[in-house]
Amino acid sequence: MIRIHDQYPLRRGAHDRRDDGMCAMEMVAWLAGEAHSDQPRCACPVIAAFVRALNDLLPDDGERTRLLRPLVPKFVNTAGTAQDERRRGFVVLDGTVRQLLPLCMRALRRGHEAEVFDVAPSITDEASAMAALALVDRFAREQHAVRWMLQRAIEGCSPALYVTGVLQVARRVRESRAHEIAAEIAAEMARAPQSRRVEDKARR
Repeated sequence: MIRIHDQYPLRRGAHDRRDDGMCAMEMVAWLAGEAHSDQPRCACPVIAAFVRALNDLLPDDGERTRLLRPLVPKFVNTAGTAQDERRRGFVVLDGTVRQLLPLCMRALRRGHEAEVFDVAPSITDEASAMAALALVDRFAREQHAVRWMLQRAIEGCSPALYVTGVLQVARRVRESRAHEIAAEIAAEMARAPQSRRVEDKARR
C-alpha cells in the first residue's frame, strides 16, 4: 500500500498553499493535521530549523524526496522540552565534527586531519563541545562555520539558532555523501531520547 504522503514530491522553499507544493516541514504539518505552515507546532524547533535549511540545500526534488520524505513522519510529535532541544543540538554538533568534517578534510586532501576527527570523542554536552572546539582550533581552524556552531553551543544559545551552520559545511564539500550525512543527522535527531512531552496550553 502506498502511504498518502509518498504520493507527493517535496519542493524547495515555503509555499502559500498546499496545492502549490510542500517542503518537508510543511508536509509534517499536513500529516499532523495542522494548518499549512513550515513551522508546525508538533515538531521540535531544532529539527524544524535544520530540516527547512536542508530541504532548500538539496539540489532537486528528486533528492529531497529520496533523502527527506521517508523521514517526514518521524518528525511529527517531536516537540518537547528545552532539554530535548539541547540534546538534539549536540546530535548535530557530533555529526558535524565526526562525520561531515572528516569528509570535508578529505575533499581538501588533508587525510591526517580527517583521521583526527574520525576518532574524536562524542559530543554530548558543553564540556565535550569545548574539547571538540580545541581540536577544530588546532586542526581545522579555517572551518569557521564549525567553530561558530561549537562556540554558540558552549555559550548556551538555543540550538535552533546554530544547527543550520552544518549545512555551510555540507555546501563546501559538494558531494552527495554530504547531503546523505545531513539527512542521517536529521534522522538521528528524531530518534534522540525525548522527555515526556509538555502539553501546549494553547491546545487545551
